[in-house]
Amino acid sequence: MNYRQLKLLYKKEIMDVIRDKKTILTMVVLPVILYPVLFLVVMQVVAMIATTQQEQTYYIAYENVAEEDRQSLNNWIQGKEDKLDYSLKEVESDHPEADLKDETIDAYITVSKAAGQMIYEIHYLSAVTNSSTASDMLKEEIDALAKKQAEENAKADGLDINRVLYPVTAKLTDRSSNESAMGSILGSIIPFLMITSILMGSMYPAIDATAGEKERGTLETLLTLPIGNMELIMSKFLSVATISVVSVFINVLSMSGIAAYLYATMKSFSAAADDFHLASFLPAILISIVCIIAFALFMSALVMCVCAFAKSFKEANNYVTPVTLVVILTGYIGFIPNIELNFGTSLVPVANICLLMKNLLVFKYDFTLILLVLLSNVIYAFIAVWFLGRIYDSETILFGESAAGIRLFERRKNIKKGSLPTIQESLLILIVALLLMVYAGGLMSLKAPVMGVVVPQFFIGVLPILACIYIKGNGKEIFKLKLPKGKHVAASLCLFVGASSLALIVSSLLGMLFPESGQNVNEEFLTILEGVPFWAAVLLIALAPALCEELLFRGYMFTAFRQKMSVGKSILFVSILFGISHMSLIRFLPTALLGAVLAYAVYRSESLLSSSIIHFLNNAFSVWTLYYGSDIAFLNDEAYTGKIMAVLAVLTLVFLPVGLWLLREKKKETDKNME
Repeated sequence: MNYRQLKLLYKKEIMDVIRDKKTILTMVVLPVILYPVLFLVVMQVVAMIATTQQEQTYYIAYENVAEEDRQSLNNWIQGKEDKLDYSLKEVESDHPEADLKDETIDAYITVSKAAGQMIYEIHYLSAVTNSSTASDMLKEEIDALAKKQAEENAKADGLDINRVLYPVTAKLTDRSSNESAMGSILGSIIPFLMITSILMGSMYPAIDATAGEKERGTLETLLTLPIGNMELIMSKFLSVATISVVSVFINVLSMSGIAAYLYATMKSFSAAADDFHLASFLPAILISIVCIIAFALFMSALVMCVCAFAKSFKEANNYVTPVTLVVILTGYIGFIPNIELNFGTSLVPVANICLLMKNLLVFKYDFTLILLVLLSNVIYAFIAVWFLGRIYDSETILFGESAAGIRLFERRKNIKKGSLPTIQESLLILIVALLLMVYAGGLMSLKAPVMGVVVPQFFIGVLPILACIYIKGNGKEIFKLKLPKGKHVAASLCLFVGASSLALIVSSLLGMLFPESGQNVNEEFLTILEGVPFWAAVLLIALAPALCEELLFRGYMFTAFRQKMSVGKSILFVSILFGISHMSLIRFLPTALLGAVLAYAVYRSESLLSSSIIHFLNNAFSVWTLYYGSDIAFLNDEAYTGKIMAVLAVLTLVFLPVGLWLLREKKKETDKNME
């Protein structure tokens, strides 16, 4: 790498970013001015609402209540004996129910007696704030009155009040330090604000450095200069990352200022604030900053990768919107109770940073998990930068048609006959299929769990067929509709044994790391298949996916990726998407590995039936294991686990190479590769 060129390009990119007013706005104005203002405004609004609700007068009425009972309750409410200070005023009402619906009163009370007990029934509107508040106040007043009368009755009968009425009581003693209590509150809010600010800080520089260059027409000029692509990419990435990291520090300083203000306010009103030590948060802040910088590098590279596909600033904003939604929604994980940072969650982007900061702010220092979070974000950043490099190495991707040119949005008469799908079209089909899987499958599973699995498979298989018809595609070429040769069928059988054994080994290893997740997957399938005969389960769980998923992934998607990428990259990306589509962290890796074998079988045999055979046999074996695996003693005996793993390893090492060898026949390369 030419560091002199890198330095000059980096300086040029930084100057371009600094000149952009939007960047300065999101990097400086947002955290320095907007955050404190919003914080103070929210505090004032909350205080004002609380004061208003406490001081506001709420109007109540009675219906069919004796004068004596009304007067008794009113005297109690207006009195100070209960130490409750509510402004509740009785008004006369001939039709309380109608007045309540018209909101001229906030609540009304009726009285009934049963077994010597007087029951005050409070009628209110839960959908109306004032009515709901008034009902809570009345409930508290009546409970206090009941307690008072019970004590007086017990005393009048000469009974020991504590022994009769309160033989058991509870006392809360909070052993958390003041710092931990405050950290628990801030642990949900601060991580969310940090990831949001990092995303906003990297978004506009990334858009300007990628889509902005295209829109201005300066990217072509840069690419013609005597500089390497690596220097160009790294200069852009480092400039965006620099702005993002600076944004981190500005946000930390801004939030520290807010924390200092809160501390000073607490100290002026309460002597207990002297026991609160801000310095105890210093290690947590320092560790968080280091990990957040790694996260900022990852987010910078990720946003740049997304924006690199856009041809204009407006289009890049559209592309970034889904990323923003995913990041923000994932950031809410900090608000969800009982989700802890562990080995699994430490590898999930965005979620790992939120949960780590949440732990650090309550002084939970697990340095193994801290290191995992740090390394995972660094690795993700390297992968994103590598992918960005591949984008800039490909003029077809860099200057090709954008998603705005998806033919599914065009008039069909303008589409040429014999078209092949594009990557953008295949991804759109996948997204629609997954959404239908979630919504349609979720609704169907409420009534029939099995249908909740089968119906989504219908969408997965039908959508690519409909898309192929709309774009006037060549179905035989897109879906590889031809019979495989005899040796390709034999290869499929060998690959089934080898690939399934490899998937079982990986699943077992992951099951050891995440025992609860593995058990949950099995229990979920057992619940779905409860009462379903074995042969029906084979048809629904094994055959349906073997046909439908192959049409989408190894048919439509693989053909689309092969138009723009080499065989290896096409297999890699389609396999990753295949693993993601199963929406399970523990199933992702074995599913992706199986997907890679399926894609290679289709590539070599040029027949979708080859991968369908492997897919069907793999699923059928899984169904058989669920139904009859518990009847085989050695499969459930931990003493045989090592031997079973050894047998699976032998099967993998023997049958997988044999299957690949049977597919070794060299074929003329007709697809366009991108190295």
